Amino acid sequence: MFRRLLTSSLVMALLLTLIPMPLANAAAIEFTDAVQTQLNATADRAGGTVRTKLINQYDNFKSERKQAMDWDDRISSLRYANESKTSETRKRISEIDKDKIRKLEDQLQAAKTKYQPLFNTYTALNKQIAVAKKLKDKTLSKMLQSQAGGMKILVTLGREDIRNKQAALTAAKKEKTSKAAKVRSILSEIDSYKSKIKGDKSAISTPNKLMTTEWKNFKAAVKANESARTSDTLSRLLTLSGQILMKKKSIYSHEQKIESIIARANAQLN
Repeated sequence: MFRRLLTSSLVMALLLTLIPMPLANAAAIEFTDAVQTQLNATADRAGGTVRTKLINQYDNFKSERKQAMDWDDRISSLRYANESKTSETRKRISEIDKDKIRKLEDQLQAAKTKYQPLFNTYTALNKQIAVAKKLKDKTLSKMLQSQAGGMKILVTLGREDIRNKQAALTAAKKEKTSKAAKVRSILSEIDSYKSKIKGDKSAISTPNKLMTTEWKNFKAAVKANESARTSDTLSRLLTLSGQILMKKKSIYSHEQKIESIIARANAQLN
């Protein structure tokens, strides 16, 4: 019983660690009717230009938060498409000249099968010539050598045909390897942009955390009808929001670069 409880506790703890932090931070900022009402009251109490400033700051912050979510959707959509296309491209790499190589392999095997009986007969005939020479049977040896001489041309032509088909197959495989290496080289450029995306995501973490704190400060200030403090917190929230938006736009730009790289790689496969 104790072991089951311990296991359940460990599983629950693990699941809690898997909850994405960005979502938790996003949930902390909610533009509720209550917050709007308190802001309006604080702004009305301040009046004049201060009132206009507070309303504009709050509206701008709401707008930027919406923009941030929109950028998240665009990033996720493009990232999914890029990952899907990259997977498909890597699959196509393994199929470069697949039909061409299979056809050359079949032709080579068919040639080997075709000429093998001739080669076997020619080999057996030469062995008989060797035996005849040991027996010093000149008549038999001369007759066998005559037969072998007639077959030699056919054997030479057969071996040449096989060599040509083997050379064509080897060249095709070499060309496939070269094409694959070129496409993989292009795809390897993706790594640097993934690294940049990782850096941008890391850079977003700090302003996200600070924004959560500033939002709490804002709600406390607006609840207390402190217009100056409310404006200061909104100003800091806008600064942090601007930093986040800049990084999200940067991430999207990197995903666009990745999209272009995949397109260049696919162009090599057409």
